[in-house]
Amino acid sequence: MMATFRRLGPARLGVMGAVVFMLLLFFVFVSLRVASPDMEMLYNNLSSQDTSAIAVKLDENNIAYTISEDGTQVSVGEENMAQARLLLAREGLPSTGASGYELFDNQSGFGTTNFQDMMNKQRALEGELARTISALEPVSTARVHLVIPERELFSRETQPPSASVFVNLRGSIELTANQIQSIQALVASAVPGLKGSTVSVMDSAGNLLAKGGTDDEGLMTVKAEEMRRKYEQRLTNSIENLVGRTVGFGKVRAMVTADLDFDRISQNEEIFDPESQVVRSSSLVEESGSEREPANENVGVENNLPNVGGDLLLDDQPTSQQNRLEETTNYEISKTVRNTVREAGAVNQLSVAVIVDGTYTTTEAGERVYEPRSEEQLSKIESIVRSAIGFSDSRGDSITVESMQFADIDAGQDMLGDDRIMGFEREDLLDAAEIVAVAVMIILVVLLVLQPMVGRLLEASSPAKKDEPTPQPDFLPGAQQNPALAAPSGSGDAAGFQPDEVDEDDDSMIDMQKVQGQVKASSIKKVEDIVSNYPNETVSVIRNWMGQE
Repeated sequence: MMATFRRLGPARLGVMGAVVFMLLLFFVFVSLRVASPDMEMLYNNLSSQDTSAIAVKLDENNIAYTISEDGTQVSVGEENMAQARLLLAREGLPSTGASGYELFDNQSGFGTTNFQDMMNKQRALEGELARTISALEPVSTARVHLVIPERELFSRETQPPSASVFVNLRGSIELTANQIQSIQALVASAVPGLKGSTVSVMDSAGNLLAKGGTDDEGLMTVKAEEMRRKYEQRLTNSIENLVGRTVGFGKVRAMVTADLDFDRISQNEEIFDPESQVVRSSSLVEESGSEREPANENVGVENNLPNVGGDLLLDDQPTSQQNRLEETTNYEISKTVRNTVREAGAVNQLSVAVIVDGTYTTTEAGERVYEPRSEEQLSKIESIVRSAIGFSDSRGDSITVESMQFADIDAGQDMLGDDRIMGFEREDLLDAAEIVAVAVMIILVVLLVLQPMVGRLLEASSPAKKDEPTPQPDFLPGAQQNPALAAPSGSGDAAGFQPDEVDEDDDSMIDMQKVQGQVKASSIKKVEDIVSNYPNETVSVIRNWMGQE
């Protein structure tokens, strides 16, 4: 054994040791990879307290798990998924943040003040609202703060309640205007006397989504922006789908910029038409009468005379006649009352930009040559776009259509987005590659390391017999067993053989199988020495072999 190691030398021993060490590391890695179970996500977006509590419970029940680097995700083996969920659900994990009505489960009525009871009731209501809001798909966690003023004794004035909602959104998802209104309506309906306009909503980025105490000005701004974005996207999709059916899908890109008027106008009008008058009612009043003027009562001789008066005096008194004729006619004039309410969202102006990819032709050399589209085609596309968006010159709308060469970005994104390679999943290919690598390494170890090592050990462990002569290499029939070959000149000093002396009966080739079974390392060494010392004779012998064949 030691002799074998000495013959190998320190360089070979070092290389063999490094190879064996690397193989051991490789086998350990593969065995751990194969033995480790496939981990599935148990819970995500966990707080540090929940992660710690879940880890303790899983350790107590001997369930293997892994925790992500940020500590927000816990994964277990697929076979332990159901057991882990049932175990943690029984322990109330993961917690949903604020406590709800379970605050009253273990609360004793003795020794509890009215203030504590009111605060626990408010905390429970806040916790239940936070849980309900967290159930929304875009919301990861939520917190609710209620301000419920306490009514003072013998006071007729009451302060209105208010509320604040904090939402932690998932990733880059944003709440829509309808979802914000839903949150406000949910909180307002759960608290007596609370109005939706007094509920403020803020996200984790510090954006004020809805400002309480105002007439929904902030919410109207968000809703207006969302309306504009949806309108632009709808026109963009219409243009791309319509033009894409002609030039090919993916070969057209459109961008629409809309200027919308979000002023809400209410207008009341009363219009009278004097030409269309109708008699509604008429009346005629006629009066006539006479009246004598009173006698002269001034002091005079005539008034003092006796027996003067009577008819004589009456005839002399003047009389007055009165006649009155009154006619009244009432006319009804037609009146038009018009109440006009113009909702927000009217289009003030549209600006549309459309780029269309050209055509490609393949030359005889196999190269693709780009050719822009003709002006006639672009003019037709522009006409189609005008009809699709409802183009109006009075609004000052503008449309630009150009033919430009597209880059191969979309194709690259499609290739990057597909995890399948040659129809197989990436994970399946990695597993197959591991198996193939293990098989190749085993074959290489057997052929390059184990087989030579075992052969040398067996050769070293079987010593040559003392009584037996050292085996000599078998030469051609008629050749002497002498390491010296005879020169072709026939010199008597050399104890070789002459090629002409070879018997015709013995001109058969050497049995190669017999040679392979008997030749040892020492024999091969002797043959090498003969060839190096007598190159010319060796060439002659080989030529003789070739001629015999």
